[in-house]
Amino acid sequence: MKSLESSAQVDLTRHITLHVATLKFFHVWFYIPHPKRSYKFWVAVFTRVVLGLLVFVIPPAAQFIYIIRLLASGKAEIQEVASTINLVLTELLASFKLLDLRLRRDVLTQLSGQLISGGLNCSETHKRILEKGIKLSRRLFVGLLLGSGLDVFCHVVVVPALRRFETLPVKMDFIFFDVNDPNYFGYVCAYQILYKPMVVAIYVVSQTITWAFMGCADSQLDVLINKLENMKALVKITSAEKSCDENEAYGIIFKDCVLHHSAIIRFNKTMQEAFSGQLSMTLFVSACIIGTTAVQIFSIESPRKNITEVIWVLAYLSIFIANLFVECYFGNAITHKGLQIGTVVFAGPWLGLPTKMKRNLVLFIAKAQQPIVLTAAKLTPVSIQTFTTNLFPFFFRIMNIKIYFLIAFNCFVQSKG
Repeated sequence: MKSLESSAQVDLTRHITLHVATLKFFHVWFYIPHPKRSYKFWVAVFTRVVLGLLVFVIPPAAQFIYIIRLLASGKAEIQEVASTINLVLTELLASFKLLDLRLRRDVLTQLSGQLISGGLNCSETHKRILEKGIKLSRRLFVGLLLGSGLDVFCHVVVVPALRRFETLPVKMDFIFFDVNDPNYFGYVCAYQILYKPMVVAIYVVSQTITWAFMGCADSQLDVLINKLENMKALVKITSAEKSCDENEAYGIIFKDCVLHHSAIIRFNKTMQEAFSGQLSMTLFVSACIIGTTAVQIFSIESPRKNITEVIWVLAYLSIFIANLFVECYFGNAITHKGLQIGTVVFAGPWLGLPTKMKRNLVLFIAKAQQPIVLTAAKLTPVSIQTFTTNLFPFFFRIMNIKIYFLIAFNCFVQSKG
C-alpha cells in the first residue's frame, strides 16, 4: 500500500521524535519494552503509578481541596480563587490529554506507521519542503516548551522569591498536615518546584504532537501541489527517462499524484480519529482557562504595584490563545490546500490528453473538491474562521458566566463574614 511521500533522505518520524523522547525521559511512554515476566516490567509499572499519583493526582486534588476550604472559610478573594482554578484546569488538561493519548495509543501507532511506510522518491525541491515542515514541528515544540517553562519558572520560583518564599508557590491543602507549618513548608515547597517541570513537559508534548502530525499533512499537500504545478517539466523528464510519449508520461505522474492524494486523505482520517477528543478537550478547557485568567486580570488591585503578577498572567493568557491559533492555522491550511489541488490540476497541460485520461482528471478534480476538514469531536471545524468568529464569543460567554458566579459568591462570602 502506498503511503505518505518519503525517501531515504527524509525521515518523517522526526516530526515526533522530540515528543517520544520526552515521554520516555519521564517514564510515561505508552509501551513498556519488557516482557511481563521480567521484573523490569513491574518496576516500570510501579514507576508509572507513583509518578501518576505524585504528578497528576495529588497536586490537582490538593489544590481543589484548598479552593473548597478557602470558600468555606469566608475569606476568599476572586483573584486567588481564579488563579487556583487556572492552575487546576491546566494540570487537569495535561493529565486528560495524556490519558486520551494512552487510550488511543493503537491509533497513534497506526498514524506513526503511516509516516514510515511506503517508499516514494522525491526531488530535491520536495525534500526541502519536507525538511521545512519537520523543522517547523520541532521549533514549535521547543518554542512552547521554553515559553511555558519560563512562565512556570516565574510563577513557581521568581514571584515567590520576590516575596522571600513567605508563601507556597502553589496553593495546596493536604488535609493531614498544615502546609504552612515550618516543619513541612520546605518539603512542600520543594515538591511543588520539582513536579511542575514534568507537568509542563507533558502538557507541551500533548499539545504539540497534534501540531506535528498536522504540519506533516500540510507539508505533504505542499509536495503534491508542487508536483501538479510543475507537471509539464515532470512530463518531459519522465518521457525521456521512460522512453515513452508525453501522454504516457503524464499518465504515470498523474497516477502517482492520485495515490499520494489518497494517502494524504487516509492520513487525515487517521489523524481525526486519533486527535478528535484532544481538539475538543483543548477547545473547552482552554476557553475555561482564558475566561478565568481574564477574571484574574480584572481582579488585580493596583496593577502598577503588582506588575510582576500582571506580566505573568498576561504571558499565561497569551500562551493559551497562541496554542489555539496554531491548531486553527494548521487546520485551515490543510483545508485550503486540499481545495487548491483541483484548481491546480485544471490549470495543468490536459488539453492534448486522450479522452479516457480527461475523464480520470474530471473524477480526480471532483474528489479533490471534497474538503479535508479536521473537527473537534466532529462538531466544530478547526479553522481560522472558527478561531475568529466562534471561539472568542465562546470565550467571552464563559468569562461572563465566571465573573457573575465569582462576584455573586464573593458577595455571599462577605455577607457571611
